[in-house]
Amino acid sequence: INQQTKPTISNRKCFSLICDETCDESTLEQLCFDIRSVNDNYEIFEDVLGLYELSRQNAEAIVEVIFDILTRCGLNISDCRGQSYDGASSMSGIYGSVSDLVLKQQSKAFFVHCNAHCLDLAVHDLTNECPTISNCILFAKDIIDFVRRSPKRLSILKEISNQLSMPYSNLASLC
Repeated sequence: INQQTKPTISNRKCFSLICDETCDESTLEQLCFDIRSVNDNYEIFEDVLGLYELSRQNAEAIVEVIFDILTRCGLNISDCRGQSYDGASSMSGIYGSVSDLVLKQQSKAFFVHCNAHCLDLAVHDLTNECPTISNCILFAKDIIDFVRRSPKRLSILKEISNQLSMPYSNLASLC
C-alpha cells in the first residue's frame, strides 16, 4: 500500500470497493484492489491500491484480504457505500459471496456489477453474432498493436493529439 496515498484516502468520508481476481505470469492468483472515494467537495477519486496474493479463492479468503487492506489504509467498513466485482459466483452470488459477506458487515455497501465487465460481455456477445463488428474490432486491435510497437509511431500519435488539442493517454491493447 502506497504510504503517500494512505492518508489521503483515509481522509475521504465515503468509498466503494472495486476488486477483480487475476492470475499473474507465475500462475499465482491475485486480487486487484481499487478504492473509489469522494472528498468533501464531491470530487471522485479512484486509487489502485495494488495486487494482493490470494491463498485461497473462496469468498471468505477474499473478504479477509479486503478487510485487511481496509484496516491498513485506515478505512472503516462503516464508510463503505458500494462494491463492484465481476459476475463470478464467488464474488457476486446471492449467498455466501464476497458481496454478500461485505453487505452483512455494512448494509449500505450496495453491489453493482462492474460496468467494464458488463461492456466486455456485451461486446463479446455482439462479436459472436456479427462478423462485421468482429472484423472491425480485430482491425482496431491490429492498428493499436502496430502503433504501440514503435516509439516513433507513438511520438507521431502524441504530436497529432497535441495538434488537435486532444488529451493524449497511452494506447491500451484490446484483449
